[in-house]
Amino acid sequence: MSVNVSRKSSPGSRPERRIGRIVVLALCGLAVVVGEVRGQEAQWESGAAAREVTLPEALSLARENAPALEQRMSQLEVAKYGEMTAWGQFLPDLSLSYQYNNSSSGRLDPTGQTITTTSYSAQLGAQIDLFRGFRRFSDLRGAKRGVEASSARLRETAYLTRESVKISWYNALANRELVRVEADRVARQEDQLGFVEQQLELGRATRSDVLRSQVDLNNARVALLNAENGARTAQYALAEAVGVTEPLAPAEDAELEAEPLGASREELLARALSASPSLTAIRAQAAADEAAVSSAKSAYLPTLSARGGWAWAKEEFPPRNRSWSVALFGSLPLFDGFNRERQLYQARATLDQTKTAERAEELALRKELDQALGTIDAAAASIDLAEQTVELSAEDLRVTQERYRLGLATIHDLQSAQIALRAAEVDLIRRRFDYQIGLARLEALLGADLRP
Repeated sequence: MSVNVSRKSSPGSRPERRIGRIVVLALCGLAVVVGEVRGQEAQWESGAAAREVTLPEALSLARENAPALEQRMSQLEVAKYGEMTAWGQFLPDLSLSYQYNNSSSGRLDPTGQTITTTSYSAQLGAQIDLFRGFRRFSDLRGAKRGVEASSARLRETAYLTRESVKISWYNALANRELVRVEADRVARQEDQLGFVEQQLELGRATRSDVLRSQVDLNNARVALLNAENGARTAQYALAEAVGVTEPLAPAEDAELEAEPLGASREELLARALSASPSLTAIRAQAAADEAAVSSAKSAYLPTLSARGGWAWAKEEFPPRNRSWSVALFGSLPLFDGFNRERQLYQARATLDQTKTAERAEELALRKELDQALGTIDAAAASIDLAEQTVELSAEDLRVTQERYRLGLATIHDLQSAQIALRAAEVDLIRRRFDYQIGLARLEALLGADLRP
């Protein structure tokens, strides 16, 4: 026996079930957000507090602690010792030798005058190169250029480090501004939720409007947690760029301001081509490679050296027999298995590669300079527009809230106005940050500070 049962839902059953589901989801989302907030607060309380520093303080710490600068300083010291060695080739080599002999059977003493079982001798000698085919002058010139190249690389690394620190410092500042934007969004969403609940009590809103406002508030709180986590990460990134372990944060009164450059594009390009650290370093290296070519050519020329000494020798101590010697000797290389040709070829090939790298560096410098100036110009031109957009979006939100109160706008219009205001505030921060990135890149390319 079969029984057919037909069920009819009341007209309001499906909307009620839909609203019930939304209520459950909203409450679950709120519970998750509250748990995340508490967990994030506990994490932040247990972590180390960030030390606030100004931009000059961060740059000063980087000069003292950045590993890249320490490596370049060591390379510069090695280059300076190389120059000292090149100067030493013009000085004589000094040596002092001494000897004591004792044997069971007698033998002639060093003077060949008597039989003795013991003998003492000492000798002071000197040798100096009089002519080495101008190799010493070429080596000295190359060593000096090597010091200049190392100094330029140190300067280049210093400005690259400054660029990294500035970008990290402004990134931490931008992330802090994002936290402020998200906190303001949470406050606005809380006010909106209270406002919509009042409208519901007055019969001017629906239960769905309240639930949507609650969901928007939950999303805003999650976004705030993400922004706080990003700010924390940016603080450790700044510490890494500076070379310290404790997290660092920009000073409380720091702002993302855009200062005018005060120089034309042509002036900046001329300064970059004449004083850019990267271009100066490779030009100094090219000069050092030219000296290496001259040094390799000197292998085809004769050499001339002088040697002299003073000696003491006798069977008793201290020895009384003294003698001196002077010698002058030279050589002319005729054939050494093509080693000279190989060294000369290698030196010329290295010079050609450096010259090619110099031209490539100049082309890259022009491109990067144009990119940095383009970033600065675009950011400077859009900052004023972004500020106006923030003001207009804030006014649009106020008007939309009033229209919603009068029943002339929907909750969707209110949500769109909230989203537009947040997007405008975030875009303004991004524009200001882009300006600082472009300025930091430009300063690294020029090897000079353009801000006060």
